[in-house]
Amino acid sequence: MAIVRTACTMTLDRKDLDEVVGIFEKFIKDVHEKDYGVLAYNYFIDEDPLLIHVIEWYESPKAMLDHYANLDLEAAGRLVQLVELSPLDYYGKPTPEEEAQMARFGTVHVHRPLVGIEETTARA
Repeated sequence: MAIVRTACTMTLDRKDLDEVVGIFEKFIKDVHEKDYGVLAYNYFIDEDPLLIHVIEWYESPKAMLDHYANLDLEAAGRLVQLVELSPLDYYGKPTPEEEAQMARFGTVHVHRPLVGIEETTARA
């Protein structure tokens, strides 16, 4: 099954950064305790202007959907009060279930595969 990749950015007020990082740490703890098949779950920051990049990779569409089913809704609700989400970028061929899940985040840009090296055949 194909790896699922998503990316987005978040803008926020600098005064909210510590609280947002705390929410991210909660999400990461939950991934370790509740999820399977999460290959990458990273947050990167640009300091000026303040911008957070969110990179998530899952081993399958089911792993992604199960992750969102396990998401702490209280923490996620607070996060969306503190940040402004960019459109979500999805790299791959989403299933109808993934499309429905991602639509909850607003605009989604789907980038379908063209050519590349499959992860299972790539060499280090």
